[in-house]
Amino acid sequence: MYTKTFEQLTKNELYSLAKLRQQVFIIEQNSIYSDLDDYDQSAMHYLDFGQQDNLIVYARYRKILQLDEVKIERVVLAAQARGLGLGKSLMVTMLKDIQSEYPLAKITLSSQIDASEFYQRLGFVEVGEVYDDGGIMHIGMVYMP
Repeated sequence: MYTKTFEQLTKNELYSLAKLRQQVFIIEQNSIYSDLDDYDQSAMHYLDFGQQDNLIVYARYRKILQLDEVKIERVVLAAQARGLGLGKSLMVTMLKDIQSEYPLAKITLSSQIDASEFYQRLGFVEVGEVYDDGGIMHIGMVYMP
């Protein structure tokens, strides 16, 4: 698993992460939204590549200064990587890194409803109301181990 700032990403890594996010979120899940949101530049990126050098696991987090909050976003696994424990490994690594870098910050994410149980098993709790984001129902979550 690689951890990089935006500036450290190679052109191929940037292309791969955009391609994986598009493949899963926009094409597979049929969610029309603006993926390129100008937050990649200020985020820490987590990437893992498969045997044929294709990106199979990705997520990012960013510190939101005005809220003293760290938000985990764009957690995505390629179809062939699902069910292998890679998502849990990714999240455990990210949570450890975030807590080390920002020990007092609140850690949040926005979960698709279908994935909320996965995050609950990692220590997240649901907050707020269910809402539609790009045609997929989501719920806010806060890390409370």
